[in-house]
Amino acid sequence: MKESTWKKWLRRLGLMLFIVSIFIGILYFFQDRLIFYPQTVSESESERIADEHKRAEEVSFSTADGEQLHGWLLHPADADQKAAPLLIYYGGNAEELSSQIAPMSANLTDWSVLLVNYRGYGRSGGSPGEQALYNDAIMIFDEIHEQLGHTEISSTVLMGRSLGGSIATKVASERQVDGMVLISPFDTLTNVAKIHYPFLPVSWLLKYSFNSLESAPDISVPLLALAAKNDDIIPPERTKTLIANWDGPVQFELIENRHHNDIHMDSQFWNVITEFLETKPD
Repeated sequence: MKESTWKKWLRRLGLMLFIVSIFIGILYFFQDRLIFYPQTVSESESERIADEHKRAEEVSFSTADGEQLHGWLLHPADADQKAAPLLIYYGGNAEELSSQIAPMSANLTDWSVLLVNYRGYGRSGGSPGEQALYNDAIMIFDEIHEQLGHTEISSTVLMGRSLGGSIATKVASERQVDGMVLISPFDTLTNVAKIHYPFLPVSWLLKYSFNSLESAPDISVPLLALAAKNDDIIPPERTKTLIANWDGPVQFELIENRHHNDIHMDSQFWNVITEFLETKPD
């Protein structure tokens, strides 16, 4: 009787381990779909967007591996303005950047704003991946500065939201910028994943680290960091860990009664950002 019970227990344990291993395997091989949520637009939609927003010029960039990245360059509202500050925006993991044209146009009238969709997003070709997004961001940074030059760019600020904060931080650690705005940024994707999957060995499973904590000590420019107090996707503690390791001056703003996906709907959001951009050193 004891032997029979022992064998049943072993069979159950074996079945549980099999189910867990299948679950872990699925998470590993399909984690790209958990991390990236590409949103697309058609060619006709992007043309309509450009027609509706007169400051928006469609732009494209060619990657080293033959992909075409598509986006928009917003010009200053004053067409006679010669040199303008440039803001480059890096979106969240489910963000198609045409949605930023209206708020950027309304709040940054004296700025040039570059919005280029990640691989697989909008009308950009290819598939997203950590190193590919880093490489693309560096390439785009270099090309837009070569195209516009010092006569049209007076200073450069990078803005990143959520996952985009990691890309902005990576670029700032390798290129000269004048300021940073990070919205709901995190220290490492591994630490965020541990919050949501505490029962899994995420350090072993994750193919991507998006480790901003590694780059932060190398960046000495002023930083404005915003976090939503009720954010249950990227808790403010993950933002605080990142900015605690920043080498430059930091302004931290905690937006009350907001969550990860509605932080930008608070009136304080753009007020804080525009004030920071107006006072940051060139």
